[in-house]
Amino acid sequence: MRIALIAEDYYPQRGGVPEHVHHLAGELNRRGHCATIVTSHMRNAGPDPDYVRRVGTSLVIYANGGVSRITAGWRLTERLAQVFRAERFDLIHVHGGLAPTFGILAPRAARRAGIPVIATFHSYFEGSFGFWLARRPLQRLLDQHAAAIAVSPAAVRAHARYVTTDWQIIPNGVDTEYFHPGGRAEPTLPPPGPNLLYFHRLEPRNHLTTLLGAMPMILARFSEARLTVAGDGPWRPLYERMARPLGGSVEFLGRIEDRAERYRAADLYLCPTMRGSFGITLLEAMACGTPMVLADNPGFRSVIGDSDVAEIVPHDDAAAWANTVVRLIEDPGRRQAMSTAGLARVQRFSWARVTDEVLEVYLRVLRGGRSAHHPVSTATV
Repeated sequence: MRIALIAEDYYPQRGGVPEHVHHLAGELNRRGHCATIVTSHMRNAGPDPDYVRRVGTSLVIYANGGVSRITAGWRLTERLAQVFRAERFDLIHVHGGLAPTFGILAPRAARRAGIPVIATFHSYFEGSFGFWLARRPLQRLLDQHAAAIAVSPAAVRAHARYVTTDWQIIPNGVDTEYFHPGGRAEPTLPPPGPNLLYFHRLEPRNHLTTLLGAMPMILARFSEARLTVAGDGPWRPLYERMARPLGGSVEFLGRIEDRAERYRAADLYLCPTMRGSFGITLLEAMACGTPMVLADNPGFRSVIGDSDVAEIVPHDDAAAWANTVVRLIEDPGRRQAMSTAGLARVQRFSWARVTDEVLEVYLRVLRGGRSAHHPVSTATV
């Protein structure tokens, strides 16, 4: 099959959608299909692999409590249609269904080229005035899609307030060949300097402020505790100023390449994000055997399921985060149990399994069928 994976967000932008699209393309290509990523031109993108095409110019905007992107340019729909025709795609798979810009323009371009469209919905939000205002034209556009995928029940619930369709739940995946616990030390007695890892884009919805507020209480029990902050974003200078009173106990690394090594070196992975449709970093931490403390949000609960892989804490309660971290550092047996449960749970999210499910949708669409209905109340991963 010849498949176009449409992504508003892609490298060098970091995040859940770029990771998903990159690894899905890689797995499809390894299986002998021809997957091409279609995205926009971004600053500092550097040279692309031969399976990436760029159309239009990416612009950064502030939305949903963080940074997002839209694509600008003349005659974008026709330019996309030209790419689709030239590449002779069998399917167009849009990541970021109904989201501006490519989530709307790529399906229109696909119709001009006579190619069926599948959309994956990645985002979660409490409410959207824009979606409410445009719900009728968006519903008409969605009705023309051959299939609709959501990465979690939370993503379904966010969109089902405004549009209806037959949803297929297919989660994000994780590269278990790269993210694995090899070389990770066994939990021992409380170390003199527990290593705490935060790995996110630095923006308000990811609530680094909660951890900075918790650190004085953690340091009161473990004076050599260290919070490693991996990730970058426009709010980084603000967070660095907030962390100055904590001295060397907080280290900002910026964008990192040795992600698996960072997870394996951490005693705990801390994720206080207030909203999320899924949480790919959770999969990465679990695959490396790193126990986790997570904010309580629907997307994260869909990842951990009923398994006992993490402690759940309100995203904005610094005292609760401090108390939970201290308790877990003092309990290596509990951390080991969380690590073991995470390694078992993460097997459900291997890219081999996720790609199998995506290919089932592709084949059904090419045979002229539509996805089976998955009610929001019972959809699980």
